[in-house]
Amino acid sequence: MNPPVLTPKRAVALTAVLGLLSIFPPLATDMYLAAMGTLADAMNASHASTELSLSLFFLGLCFGQLLIGPLIDGYGRKGPLLAGTALFAATSIALPLVNDIAIFNGLRFVQAIGASAGMVVGRTIVNDLYQGQRAAKVMTVLVMLLTIGPIVSPTLGSLLLATFGWQSIFVTMASVSLVALVLSQLIIPETLPADKRTNTPFRNGRKSAATLLTRWSFVIPAVMTGLIQGGMFAFITGSSGVFQGVFGLSALSYGLVFALIAAALILFGQLNSILLNRFTPKQILSRGLPIYVLATLGGLMMSGTSSIVLFVIPLWISVGMVGLLSANVMSIAMAETRDNAGMGSALLGAIQFAIAFTVSTCVALGGTDTPLAMSLGLLLPACAALLLSLAASRNDQRAPVDA
Repeated sequence: MNPPVLTPKRAVALTAVLGLLSIFPPLATDMYLAAMGTLADAMNASHASTELSLSLFFLGLCFGQLLIGPLIDGYGRKGPLLAGTALFAATSIALPLVNDIAIFNGLRFVQAIGASAGMVVGRTIVNDLYQGQRAAKVMTVLVMLLTIGPIVSPTLGSLLLATFGWQSIFVTMASVSLVALVLSQLIIPETLPADKRTNTPFRNGRKSAATLLTRWSFVIPAVMTGLIQGGMFAFITGSSGVFQGVFGLSALSYGLVFALIAAALILFGQLNSILLNRFTPKQILSRGLPIYVLATLGGLMMSGTSSIVLFVIPLWISVGMVGLLSANVMSIAMAETRDNAGMGSALLGAIQFAIAFTVSTCVALGGTDTPLAMSLGLLLPACAALLLSLAASRNDQRAPVDA
């Protein structure tokens, strides 16, 4: 039995729902950024303690994807997806009811486990249904839809904070997740036939993970995915302190600037869709990474400026390049998972958010007195991704000779 063949309309609806599920992480991270100070005051906690809720969320996404990966190989794609979405909704309802920062941070970790389901399952379903450049195009659409969260969330969060208080931010998260839960039940098909499932998902998951982690053709693009997207998480973590603290923007103005920068993800994602008509994902990646590094270097050079315009220009290009490169390197990694798509998607996400947790924590610890920590959080992972790409290219060129 093969995965279902979708009509064009059903394919569009499926992509839209997967995109909605994929915005849970940016919705849960970006929408409450402007409320960090208010949240700290409400719970009599330090600003560092509230920033820890962001890092713990990234850690929860890492752990959650390793949990979800084996489950979707053993029990199908849809059941674990619905369970994860319901968990995200339940924790979103519980978060505004607590007044202790330790409990709040613990719930954020659990909330992230629920949010991870949509990410893992989305990548896996794309891999189940599509191949090659078609898979890269669909992945690009998901990445573009993913950017709706960063564009809308800070401004929406600022408005909700000013009008209804910080609790309303999490009530909104719960409402979105309940809508996604209903749509997932109605629209998303099961793409893993019963005869292809495993009766021992976690045992097989460990074997699949061991296999994939020895396959450099998977590991290198998976790590590159995390490094490229690490820049986005550096921006998310440091942006509130930089724009509100260093440049003195109000909560609403910060939300608008954040949305302007995040809009680069959509524009560059559309550019990637056009480029995929002429170039392969590997070609786009090899030519785009040097541009990404130069843009992040420009951001570092502007980290001492008092002009917000001069600072934002290279930052805008850097964030846009994340949108252009991410889908291509993800599709390259997923193509190497073969019969281990669920675990491959989980490992890809876990590596991504392990790097995100590291980058986010370093930026938070680096302070927000200057934009330096955030700028380095973009530049250093970008340089590492470029070095990995160059090393992989040299190995590819030597392989036929060595054979």
